[in-house]
Amino acid sequence: MKGNKTMLGLSLREEFRSRRLKGTAIELTNDNDTGATQLPAADFLEITYPSTDLLKAIEAIGPEQARPVVVMGERGQGKSHLIAALHHVLTDSSQTKSWLRAWSQRLTRSNIETLPLRSGMLVISESLHRQRYKFLWDLIFERHPHGAFIRGKWEGQGEKKTDIPPDTLLLELLRHQPTALILDEFQTWYDGLVNSPQQPYKNWAFNFIQVLYDWHTKIWILSLQEVWDKG
Repeated sequence: MKGNKTMLGLSLREEFRSRRLKGTAIELTNDNDTGATQLPAADFLEITYPSTDLLKAIEAIGPEQARPVVVMGERGQGKSHLIAALHHVLTDSSQTKSWLRAWSQRLTRSNIETLPLRSGMLVISESLHRQRYKFLWDLIFERHPHGAFIRGKWEGQGEKKTDIPPDTLLLELLRHQPTALILDEFQTWYDGLVNSPQQPYKNWAFNFIQVLYDWHTKIWILSLQEVWDKG
């Protein structure tokens, strides 16, 4: 930095300018509606740098891609910020295009501006460490506009009701609205599930993830897996 000029036009984020430093950990959502995914896309992208990892992730969820994406790494490496950015990429392609265009010009990298973006997705994002949902299907049924109807069909099967929602009902759900599922702290949540003969919750979760994967042309799972030093 020289004089009043700032390299790449970067500036210190607002929360770092106050006399008292506030917590800067990224939350996807919170009860105050100030979580990363609850902010306008323009506001969040304004404090987001198009790192190599983020650009690769945007490419991985593009129109020609149809596979789950797993973000891995230790704490403090920006994983939650990255997947929050992906939430906004999927929900507001217009603002994302403007953001990519601005950085493409700033970095003189034309390939950034031409990244293909997906649109028309229902995006369900949740930080699983908040323990708001016992089962993943509860999250999907609650947030999807057709979820209550599909839940009713599943629970109304009587003795034929399966332990987890079957693939036929999930496909019916996703035909109404293609969905992107973004799960923060997935590994922490999964590792903490009970798995006993009476409560095989981990087995059910594993089977449900397999069902989601079978229909990955309609749904993406961006799960955060933490890597712990167990040495």
